Amino acid sequence: MASWKELPDTLGERERRLVVRLRGLKDHSGLSLAALARRTSYSSSSWERYLNGKKFPPADAVRELSVVAGVDPERLLALHALAVEHPGPPPGAGPAGGHG
Repeated sequence: MASWKELPDTLGERERRLVVRLRGLKDHSGLSLAALARRTSYSSSSWERYLNGKKFPPADAVRELSVVAGVDPERLLALHALAVEHPGPPPGAGPAGGHG
């Protein structure tokens, strides 16, 4: 299993949830980033950015990782859509606009 870097504090709650699930799929697949890149249309450096929260993954990357991992992509794509539309506050952030 990979030893993952801590995710950036700037990720919203739903973005973070999606990345954690993608990490789990990648780990479950047993593939290295290089092997994942060979089985998808994304480079290993792209996967490194997506899985470490440096860049939000496109829906097609979510779909391709799901297929490679042998799971139905629909739930992850729904979570992806929610994260795009409403990322939510970063964990530990107070209410929106509340710096009381």
